[in-house]
Amino acid sequence: MTEKSKFASLGQYAMALIVGAIYPLAFAPFERWPMAILSISAFWWFLKDANPKAAFRLGFCYGLGLFAVGVSWVYVSINTFGNASEPLAVFLTALFVALLASLFGLLAWLHRKFFATYSIFSQIIIFSLLWLALNFFQGYSFISFPWLFLGYTQTESIFMGIASLLGVHGVTLFLIPLSILAAEVATEKTRNKIFALGSYLVLGLGLSWWGLNGQIKENGSLTVALIQPNIDQHQKWLRENYIPIVSGQLEQTDNYWGKDLIVWPEASIPRMDAYAKEDLAYISSLAKDSNSTFLTGIPIMPDANNRSEYYAGMKQLGSIEAEYRKQQLVPFGEYVPFQALIRGLIDLFDLPMSSFTPGDDQQKGFSDEKAYYIPAICYEIAFPELIQGLSAKSDSDLPQAIVTISNDTWFGESWGPLQHFQMAKMRAIENGLPVIRATNNGVTALVDHYGRVTDQENRFEKTVLAGVIPLTQRDTIYNQYGQTSLFILMFILFGLAILFRKMGK
Repeated sequence: MTEKSKFASLGQYAMALIVGAIYPLAFAPFERWPMAILSISAFWWFLKDANPKAAFRLGFCYGLGLFAVGVSWVYVSINTFGNASEPLAVFLTALFVALLASLFGLLAWLHRKFFATYSIFSQIIIFSLLWLALNFFQGYSFISFPWLFLGYTQTESIFMGIASLLGVHGVTLFLIPLSILAAEVATEKTRNKIFALGSYLVLGLGLSWWGLNGQIKENGSLTVALIQPNIDQHQKWLRENYIPIVSGQLEQTDNYWGKDLIVWPEASIPRMDAYAKEDLAYISSLAKDSNSTFLTGIPIMPDANNRSEYYAGMKQLGSIEAEYRKQQLVPFGEYVPFQALIRGLIDLFDLPMSSFTPGDDQQKGFSDEKAYYIPAICYEIAFPELIQGLSAKSDSDLPQAIVTISNDTWFGESWGPLQHFQMAKMRAIENGLPVIRATNNGVTALVDHYGRVTDQENRFEKTVLAGVIPLTQRDTIYNQYGQTSLFILMFILFGLAILFRKMGK
């Protein structure tokens, strides 16, 4: 390789890093969704003539820029709450970002190694399916980090309705070809390519309209009070602070007994339920006497004599008492993958309450005389099939609402909590259901059945969101069938890609 070609290659890698870095601008808090289209279009253009090895490097650089900008906020929890030194926290964050970036390297390598000779029609389909497959791996493998999926850029955009048909991954599957077609038109404005792009846009708008126009069911409304206590994470689990924390939240709740639904956030009672029975009984009596349904986050220990088994949980108190145990745990926060190897290396891997047991996947949600509440504890709201599955498990005709409790204090003033809230809005769009979200320090909010925020409190304040949320539901194909429709579509598209791989050659 000549010096000139070396510099050209380095320039391409630098550009791949830059276009990857603009991708996160499509997500909260910026929500400039065309930036993701531009980013992917440029990525496709870089890959067009690359050999497999160069493609891997370009993909890795692209992913490095994407995740370094988009999720480097994990540094906050590693440094501030994991007590890792700044150099170590930087190293671990960089390692995490590099791991995620390697997925894009793999995507690019697979595309150029095995499918570069296919027709442009087949290449677009295969590239989109590979992208989606790696999203699934990112979300459901040992990584278990379903963040920055392209479909989330549409929570307030023109193609949001596709999520009501095929879920967030279906939106991703639509947007990747759109980005590639835009790149193809930008580089070669032939009549066929312009027609293909225009037709594809019309198709997307039609699908979105279809998804948003399911049958509407008016089911009255709920009066709610969502408690946002704004408790310092460093103080939360200190034994001497237990009484002031619980008493403070009871004070905040005093004027709201009698509301249909009162919600305290994740782990707002910082003690195992086995050791908080008197407090739980007292709160339950207050809720019952005022005819309120009360939901709160609390760790659950079924057997006080077996301290090795405990769950992140949510309890319903009042006239009806029930509990839900968190199914989808946060890696390195609520459980430690490969813990025999890495526990004890830094405090992050040995935080209090970092050995939770996952809850059973056959659990149902909560209900009272007014509604069926689909529970989602913090991280769980990022898993669409979990929320849809809990909705499907309801055996009553009660109207449904998603109730999610969270504690994003771990991530300070970073983008992380805002990206997390964006996911909650997508769950509303997918399922056509309202979302009730109570958090420790924000974003505490009410979201309607179209994913629109109807009320919201400021972050980092001790406050209460008291309001009314309509129990209006919108029928959606995703809520009815989950990801089945998406998988069928993926299978059909793959078959078409193979069938027409030599088209036009």
